[in-house]
Amino acid sequence: MKNLILLFTLLACSFIVKAQEYYETSWISGEVKYTALVIFYEQDEAIVRVKYYANGADKLASFLCKYENFTKADGTQDQYLNGSDAIIVRGPEGSSYSADNFYVKILGNNNFEAYTVDDNGLGGNDITQYMKPMLYWVKMNPDALTKGYLDDYYNEDELLFKLLTYINKGEVEYPTSNTAITSITMGMDHEYDTPLWSVVMSNLGSKAYSEQKIKESATYPRDWIKEQWNLGYYITAVEYDSNKNTFVVVMSKAYGMGPQSWQKSDVFPKDWVNTKWNDSYYITEITYGGGEWYVVMDKNIGYTAQRWKTNYDLPKDWITENWNDGYSITSATYGNGLWALSMSSGSNLGLQTWKTQYEYPIDWIREQSDKGYKITTVAYGNSMWFVVMSDGSTHGSNRSTSNYNDLPVDWIINNAN
Repeated sequence: MKNLILLFTLLACSFIVKAQEYYETSWISGEVKYTALVIFYEQDEAIVRVKYYANGADKLASFLCKYENFTKADGTQDQYLNGSDAIIVRGPEGSSYSADNFYVKILGNNNFEAYTVDDNGLGGNDITQYMKPMLYWVKMNPDALTKGYLDDYYNEDELLFKLLTYINKGEVEYPTSNTAITSITMGMDHEYDTPLWSVVMSNLGSKAYSEQKIKESATYPRDWIKEQWNLGYYITAVEYDSNKNTFVVVMSKAYGMGPQSWQKSDVFPKDWVNTKWNDSYYITEITYGGGEWYVVMDKNIGYTAQRWKTNYDLPKDWITENWNDGYSITSATYGNGLWALSMSSGSNLGLQTWKTQYEYPIDWIREQSDKGYKITTVAYGNSMWFVVMSDGSTHGSNRSTSNYNDLPVDWIINNAN
């Protein structure tokens, strides 16, 4: 059983980078009606969830399907979906399920004719000799996979449930008692000319968050942010996905966070920043997307003073001068031909070192990690990665990953703890 659950988990991890097709189907066997959600994660492979009521109990089974060739009695070749590795997800202890096999004819215009037989009823190689007609087999619009619909087929703590919610609705939430996202950055892998995500997750110790949410949206999700503020969540990372032209916002919950404010502007909003400084707010996040700057400022963040700068080139001398004055790099981004950095005192980030490199500097990161430094800021701009590492006490440890094209939500959920 443990091996099967691990297999389903590994398959779930491939969902985020693959296109899915969804089907609902139903059939009657004996006096029991079965209804299934079939999700193709490859062209010829699917995960099936079957809900049914039998022996006085609601049950839910899960199994894998893969297209396989077979020879009909007349000698012709055809294909059917061969079910295997069935497990019971919900139901009384001792329940079991025999994986189903499906034979589906495509009639055109999204119409199908489908038949089924489970492994117990399959008496030979030609499935058409044993199969029975199904009530229906319909292709689903992804918009139909609402949380309420998915609740019938998945438990909310399952990785697949979270990934399906994110894929179809652009939103996911997960608990984070120790390790949580502290940086997300979209850049490029120049060797393969492919968009590349960098994600950093850190153990925040006594300042750990209890929960995080991720939202991906074609527009900056101002209404969603306001809703999350009311629930005790605050923006802790934000990035613009220039490949998809979407915003990705991470909001986190922890005792003592907030209040928070943000501003967008077609030029860097220096007057607004100065006004918020006077009210003891400090810059915590900066990003640029869709022709606008977005600056997030927090109160009660622990900083005692702050400086910011925009510059066509990375302001190396300015960074050194501020290090000498006791300031640390606390945020950075690139937009509209400008680098934008903030440096803060009172951050407890300790000594810092930074690296710029055409390719993501993974070897340098490992070298600095061996010396006790942790990643605290990552940015990408002007065809260059900019990574800052610090040896202070704010991050007990951290881990990072890079992923082509899509934010690695599966990796994030698996590493949040």
